Amino acid sequence: MNKGLLLGAGFSYDLGMPLSVEFTEVFLGIFNKENVKSLATALAKNDPYSKGRPINKEAIFNGFDLLLEYKKNKGNNYEEFLQTIQDKQNDLGSSQSDKDSYNYLFSVFYEIIHAILSIYQKLSYETIYEKNIRWFSKLENLLSEKETWVFTLNHDLYMECIALDYGIPITYGDNENISFPLSNLNMDKKVNLTCSRRSNLDSGDTGFFRDKRGINLVKLHGGLSELHYKDNEVLCNLPLNFNSSAELIANFKHLENMAYYHQGQKVPSGKDRVITNSNGDLDIISKSMLTGGRKYSKTSKIKKGEEKLKIFDDELMGLDELTVIGYGFGDKHVNFRLSNAMLLNENLTIRIVDPVNCKPPEILEQFEFDSRIRGASCGAAHWMDYCVSEKWDSEQINALKENIRYRDVIKRKVEAAIISGAFN
Repeated sequence: MNKGLLLGAGFSYDLGMPLSVEFTEVFLGIFNKENVKSLATALAKNDPYSKGRPINKEAIFNGFDLLLEYKKNKGNNYEEFLQTIQDKQNDLGSSQSDKDSYNYLFSVFYEIIHAILSIYQKLSYETIYEKNIRWFSKLENLLSEKETWVFTLNHDLYMECIALDYGIPITYGDNENISFPLSNLNMDKKVNLTCSRRSNLDSGDTGFFRDKRGINLVKLHGGLSELHYKDNEVLCNLPLNFNSSAELIANFKHLENMAYYHQGQKVPSGKDRVITNSNGDLDIISKSMLTGGRKYSKTSKIKKGEEKLKIFDDELMGLDELTVIGYGFGDKHVNFRLSNAMLLNENLTIRIVDPVNCKPPEILEQFEFDSRIRGASCGAAHWMDYCVSEKWDSEQINALKENIRYRDVIKRKVEAAIISGAFN
């Protein structure tokens, strides 16, 4: 049987990463009337584009007013708020200055969100990973005998961590290598990455496993450790040949220290990170995380930059079973592809694993016949065991219940890290 996985935020829940509601609370918690006013004033003085394309104070202040209004109305989905800013940015009736202002504001929020997720990745690993990794030891039960395509909507590194710690071969499909100095002040220390050319990114690439055991991991929305180089033509990742998750996380921290210094001062970065090339000169590499309401185009026609979606489309056609774990079906570009695949691939069945809502979305209801859509009201680790043993592990259930307490600890640590200066 050809099996595949589609992972949402719920997959990483028991490893400490936040659900959307929790993350939104942390993100919105940064802002209040007092600091928003001073932040908006400071941003409005910047000139992020060129002297001929100034941003304007009114639009910047309006964007922050929208944020405070969203917080006041108890909004619980940060991506929904980001889409509001994107809609302002793309309003046909707006001036170029307004569009630039909202685009700049979106980039500021993007950086904050990326930074919070990076903090969550490091602190959750330190706090809860070692305690809970044993409950993910049955990941193998969800995999095919040969290659398994795993499509994730998450930005974290936990699928990679689990695979490394349990000896499961895993790849991003990369077949080249690239390295950068840590900085122009530390040229001897290298950051080594694997990479793929976007123009060659295809499920048939030699970098992916074929007819052999292993995970082909495709991060549909980018990742914390995935970077884009040469105007997004080269996709770079941390190598996956480490002996353990501890080595992977250590290299992730190392990756975040890449920089370029001018007159002894670190040159500030945004979504486009300022780094040092092999000649010691300033270079640019971009963060890959996709967030907000415009991750991909609305049509099914694949466009440049959507190569990962094509792999998703292609591989769904060859699957017998897709296990969907912890995904709330909030992304239209994913949902209609699932519907298309169910229509075109008559052998495909979907198992929805979610402790809160394992019912199919409306777009999949037409396929609720002959057991093509099934549910399981549990978490990722529970299902890995139960799907083969057909017995619930009471020790595991009780142990994972304790995660509520640990998750609160992680959240407090993240908030403390923010207060200590991450965004001052």
